Amino acid sequence: MNDSNVLQQNRAFILQCLDAYFDSPHRDILMSHPAKTEEEDYGVPVEMQDGAVDEEGWVRWKMIPSTVTEDQIRELEQSFELHVPIPPLYRAFLSTRYVLNVYLRYDDFVIGLPNLPSDRPLEDLHGLWSAWKPLISKGYVPFATYEDDAGPVCWDIRNPHGDEDYAVVWFDHEFLVNDESPSREQLEGWAKPLFPSFRDMLIPFASSHHS
Repeated sequence: MNDSNVLQQNRAFILQCLDAYFDSPHRDILMSHPAKTEEEDYGVPVEMQDGAVDEEGWVRWKMIPSTVTEDQIRELEQSFELHVPIPPLYRAFLSTRYVLNVYLRYDDFVIGLPNLPSDRPLEDLHGLWSAWKPLISKGYVPFATYEDDAGPVCWDIRNPHGDEDYAVVWFDHEFLVNDESPSREQLEGWAKPLFPSFRDMLIPFASSHHS
């Protein structure tokens, strides 16, 4: 299968996951967010707003097609000196729809994916990589957050799974802030396994939403 077909399949899977996730009794809450009022804030950009802003400054938002390009993703990877590309399925997540408030609820924990607002779609991911840059050089690439910013959720790129995907682990931020340059051996001891791969992480959301 060529790269174009793989991308199309991955984007179809991402669309399926997002549609199922937001097909929820909590849809009105999930799809409400403060409106953007200043260029540097993190509110809903005008093009994603779905209706009028209420008196408290909140507005319903809608997913719209993404225009993030492969070159933009590659440039971000290169700026952080990633040793390997991020998984194709995650590239599809970054480039399929502009979306906010994706908090994946499992039995015992929640994982928050980066917001992808239409005006600055890669800024959350850039911030995540900046915050945990020492992990990247040791083979752990952050791509989400655990619970309420309890720590980064990462791919262990030294533990590949299938075709260009990697085991998913998370780190308690308290370990990381107490040692600014931990060794790979230390990190292996702190890493808490979550899923065999990013795809396995998303599969529960491909057909139904966990309330």
